[in-house]
Amino acid sequence: MPSFSPTDAAFEGFRFTREKPGAVGAWAGATLVFNLASAVMGALIGGSTLVEFQQLTQVQPFDWIAFGHLLPRLLPALAVTVVINMAGSAIIYPSAVRSFIGLDRKVSFHIGEDERRILLLMFIYFGIYFVTSVVTGIAFGLIENVIGALSADVANFITFVGGLAVVALPSVIIVRLSLAPVIAVDRKRISLKESWESTKGHFWPLAGSLALSGILYFVVVFVGLLLVMTLAQVLSISTHGAIGPNTLTGARQTNLADLIKPAAIFGELITAMMVAVLLPVACGPLVRAYQAYDAPDTPPVTVPA
Repeated sequence: MPSFSPTDAAFEGFRFTREKPGAVGAWAGATLVFNLASAVMGALIGGSTLVEFQQLTQVQPFDWIAFGHLLPRLLPALAVTVVINMAGSAIIYPSAVRSFIGLDRKVSFHIGEDERRILLLMFIYFGIYFVTSVVTGIAFGLIENVIGALSADVANFITFVGGLAVVALPSVIIVRLSLAPVIAVDRKRISLKESWESTKGHFWPLAGSLALSGILYFVVVFVGLLLVMTLAQVLSISTHGAIGPNTLTGARQTNLADLIKPAAIFGELITAMMVAVLLPVACGPLVRAYQAYDAPDTPPVTVPA
């Protein structure tokens, strides 16, 4: 069984991207298709409601009362976009895992049992994160109210700790269960218990590797977006304003006419590329941890001496 190096695992996704750019390109293409479908359906269903919502977001301070009146008309468009994006994630993520663990020599997309298990795991993760956050928030809220009657300073400290706990505790649980998608694709079953047991005693190396890969990813994305903004400015200057700086970066997606403008298309392309690169970056530490920590289904038979 291979050993797990947090630093090496954090760079695994970037090595994969360099060695197999075609796979990343395929995931970017699939992501672009789902993103465009989500945007088109959202614009068709949302219509003028999306325009009103965008105008509302530009008002400071945010008008929550107006948002409450707008929400019932906004929900259908939001629901459709969420469903399309979740379906896309459930189809694309298993493809990345299969490529990473060597089940697929070429990138392939399916609608089958792998995708069903990943979709179910997405709902499970959301439920775990939501329930844990709510329970933690309520618990610290009760503690804050009790201690607030005795000391305001201590209550303020409890509020600060509670805010951290609401984020940290669910994150710890999700990290411990993070091998479940790899298990679901490789061993064709959903087993949260197996992930929990496999990561026992290995939380910090895995969490550190995921954090490091995330930091590296954001650095790469920041540099990439900086280059895009620079390109937009250079084009604007070289064409004497004929191609303005907002031509590529000032995207709006409130109606179908907006979706065919260069800024919207370019924005969706950049988003798809960012998601495609994120897939191997996230899979790297998880697959390496799975290979290092997860016990095989059939333990090796000891040969008598």
